[in-house]
Amino acid sequence: MAVEFLACLRKASKEGALAHEQAPVIFRKLLQMFTLSLPTVQVLERSFALHERYSLSHWDSLLVAACQEAGVTRLYSEDMQHGADYDGVKIVNPFV
Repeated sequence: MAVEFLACLRKASKEGALAHEQAPVIFRKLLQMFTLSLPTVQVLERSFALHERYSLSHWDSLLVAACQEAGVTRLYSEDMQHGADYDGVKIVNPFV
């Protein structure tokens, strides 16, 4: 999830919505708030099932699987279908 957030920060910076020097500052604050971990074998296995069952993209299936493993029940995303529920992870588009 951290790399997706970083990608969004870089996109906002490239589009001029965020000053270039702010992206790393904001990202480092995120790293201080949450524990960063690599995908486990269980996350990878869950992502296969999510990818097949819901036709999620490679990255979205990994993201949802990581949320499931961490006990996250609400995922904020503008890229996924608002209101969708993927085996207990509900998608919320904060811009709707």
